Amino acid sequence: MPKDPTKFMVCSSCGETFDFSKTKTPPFCSERCRMIDLGRWLDEEIKVPHEGGPAKGEAVEESEEQ
Repeated sequence: MPKDPTKFMVCSSCGETFDFSKTKTPPFCSERCRMIDLGRWLDEEIKVPHEGGPAKGEAVEESEEQ
């Protein structure tokens, strides 16, 4: 019988294919990969893109009124 493709996914940390319904740490294949991903966030290797106002610490330029 073929594998159900909806049950399997690829771990974003290590690239291994795993059964999503059997992992205790979705969307990761293991606790180790979950902790590696957390470390990347804490070390600021990965971030959520910023859109909108100026970034923290940047000066805001005021437009001249005419």
